[in-house]
Amino acid sequence: MPRNVLALALAASVSACASAATPPPSIAPDAQPSIDGLYRVDNSVLQFAEVKRDLDLTRYDAFMLGPVEVAYQQDPTVRTPGQQDSNFALTERQMETLKDTFRDEIQTALTEDDGYTLVEASGPNVLRLDAYLIDLVVRFDREATVGRSRQYTESYGEVTMILELKDSQSGEILARVADRRDPTRTAYGVVEVRSTLVRSDVTRMFRYWGTTL
Repeated sequence: MPRNVLALALAASVSACASAATPPPSIAPDAQPSIDGLYRVDNSVLQFAEVKRDLDLTRYDAFMLGPVEVAYQQDPTVRTPGQQDSNFALTERQMETLKDTFRDEIQTALTEDDGYTLVEASGPNVLRLDAYLIDLVVRFDREATVGRSRQYTESYGEVTMILELKDSQSGEILARVADRRDPTRTAYGVVEVRSTLVRSDVTRMFRYWGTTL
């Protein structure tokens, strides 16, 4: 069965917040709606969350997942002085892997953990999730992951995730969450840039976002 809206749309559970001795997610009584009619959520696990006030998702038991859209923070083909080591482009294959991995983790979280059914068509019981990975920064040369050179870095990069939850028939936005993270895990200040390590850390970040929904 689908989880309560405070767990899905606000990306936080009351029990998780209570265990950390922090206030549960809530909407301030005097909160003002956004242009979309959404209200900012305080104390969300993710950095930003907004939702329709008094939203009830109990009639939904299926979801559609739109294509994952990705945008760089700055055009990586434009080499700006002083940014040569922090603004690289992914290969076409790396970009597709990024999108597929994110989609897979979100899909797994909603189907296996939350009990939703993935469908291809809209319906009165169907939610639509639109996913965006924006302001992408890549801090390693793509050649470093294909064995042509050895490279170390303090950070692979960072990206902002945005998820919009919509009614699949009307297109009304019901909730929006956002979070920005650097996936790099290192115990010594630097990490070798290898495809297996990069993919493992990025997958771990995506899995965190998926399981937090």
